[in-house]
Amino acid sequence: MLDWTRLTPAVDRAASIASSKFPAHHDVSDIKQEIWVWIMENKKTVLRILSDENSTVAALDSLLLKAANTYLKTEDAAVYGYQEEDRFFYSVELIKSILEVIFRHEDWQSFATALDAMPKAKAEPATAGNNLAAYADVKSAVEKLPEDYYNLIVWRYKYQYTFTMIGEQTGTTKQSVSERHERAVKAIQTLLGQTPLTKFREGYDGRTEARGNASGQARIERDYEG
Repeated sequence: MLDWTRLTPAVDRAASIASSKFPAHHDVSDIKQEIWVWIMENKKTVLRILSDENSTVAALDSLLLKAANTYLKTEDAAVYGYQEEDRFFYSVELIKSILEVIFRHEDWQSFATALDAMPKAKAEPATAGNNLAAYADVKSAVEKLPEDYYNLIVWRYKYQYTFTMIGEQTGTTKQSVSERHERAVKAIQTLLGQTPLTKFREGYDGRTEARGNASGQARIERDYEG
């Protein structure tokens, strides 16, 4: 039987490290509580790791830190009124639309120029239209993907394979291919980078209550329901 109190130093350590990257108004005690919730929800994983005779509590550090960061990112988004997707320079849907262009039009550089599309800054791809710089960014990111993701993207966007057809090539199901495709696009999104969180915190007035539309609606519903 595991003595769960053994994990207390690891929980404290993860909460401290994670909180150091976020504004002070995020309560460390709340972070610790969320880590404990994660531990209870993932008992099997925790016990499996600690059952290894060569493992120590420190083996859980990366998982506990990830749990803390996940909570803080969600909390941060609620406090400052932004969506997690807003952090990325390129949305998933924009990346998919660009992939359609750069694989369907092998002369996409002249294609973009012919439509009078002037390259714009990387931070403005959502308003750039047929943006040559955005095409080049996505192409460069695709080339950095692991081989399995790269092949999937080529099959999907260059050869126009359906998920079923790709599954036949890889010996997997259509559902599995669809999920892997989404992970591949997310990997491209990650490679393209994110806006610093400080940009979303500009103008914050010091209140600890959330300011966004979604969180505002939640407060209204909470107050209405008593």
